[in-house]
Amino acid sequence: MSLLSNCRFVRQIFYRTGVFSPSTLMNASRLSPVFRHSSTNTSTQEQKQDETTPPSPNQTVENSSQSEQKSDVNLKQLQEQNTKLTEDVNEFKDRYKRALAETENTRIRFSKLVNDAKIFGIQGFCKDLLEVADILNLALANTPQQASTDQATLTKDFANLRQGLMMTEERMQKIFTKNGLLQIKPNEGDKFDPNFHDALFQAKLPDKTSGTIIQVMKTGYRLQDRVIRAAQVGVAQ
Repeated sequence: MSLLSNCRFVRQIFYRTGVFSPSTLMNASRLSPVFRHSSTNTSTQEQKQDETTPPSPNQTVENSSQSEQKSDVNLKQLQEQNTKLTEDVNEFKDRYKRALAETENTRIRFSKLVNDAKIFGIQGFCKDLLEVADILNLALANTPQQASTDQATLTKDFANLRQGLMMTEERMQKIFTKNGLLQIKPNEGDKFDPNFHDALFQAKLPDKTSGTIIQVMKTGYRLQDRVIRAAQVGVAQ
């Protein structure tokens, strides 16, 4: 049977049994929109009432406890972060102070080394010069204070003095060479070099080439490659 046939069959049964009369069905059909509207309004009001109804005390307590738990967790995390940051800051401060102290100690140590180098840098050179002083003292001790009237004795004393001076000069030049102090001693006829020579005068000589050295007045000295004193010479024009 189809759905329409079933509906007709059910309606005929209702008519025969008298449960619903045609007038009752007509009134019900007329009232059905009202009931539908009323039921709709009722459900809407119940929904609004549910929305506006404040939560129960149990729900409030539960929500507050959850909020407190979250707050406690956040506070604990912040405290842990604060503790870690404080430890890091203290560690960095300690490292900074140690670095400052080490830098200051290094500065003091190097300053002392520089001062010691200034004061005692020529200690070895001075120690070597003591040998020259010893030779000079020995020469003075062997030289008579008064000249002898005897020609032979006078000649002997003069020879001893000359020999002592030559030994002193030789020893002094060895000490200079040992410490890197070298002579600048040009010969006559050498070309004038302004880097190592200092021209005290110029002269026109027919037998000399212009720009050559004609006389050495003082020997020059250089320390390694640095000229301390240029040789003082005369130059031909």
